Amino acid sequence: MNAGSSPDIGKSRGKGFVIPITEPPIVEIDTEATAAYIRLRDTKVARTEPYESEKGLVMLDFDAKGNVIGIEVIGQQEFSIRELIKQVPAEASDAVLNKTRYVAADLQPA
Repeated sequence: MNAGSSPDIGKSRGKGFVIPITEPPIVEIDTEATAAYIRLRDTKVARTEPYESEKGLVMLDFDAKGNVIGIEVIGQQEFSIRELIKQVPAEASDAVLNKTRYVAADLQPA
């Protein structure tokens, strides 16, 4: 699959909503919380919305322009990028996904 080029992709949760992954994501993993955060772009989060998923809790972070910049997946046991993006309507090439970086979640003290 290749990422689409439509300007409306990744901006609406209506029919045909697809999150394009065009740059290698960074996956932050918190094994204690069985959670992962897929960082698509390093920019400020303007809003966060839940996304209905059959396998677990998914939250989408959007920038000010309405583009998805991050995906949080909670309740996941498998942390490979391919397993994580099964939770959402995402499109990415194998070349991009193969360059995914995995890091430990940067947890802040309570």
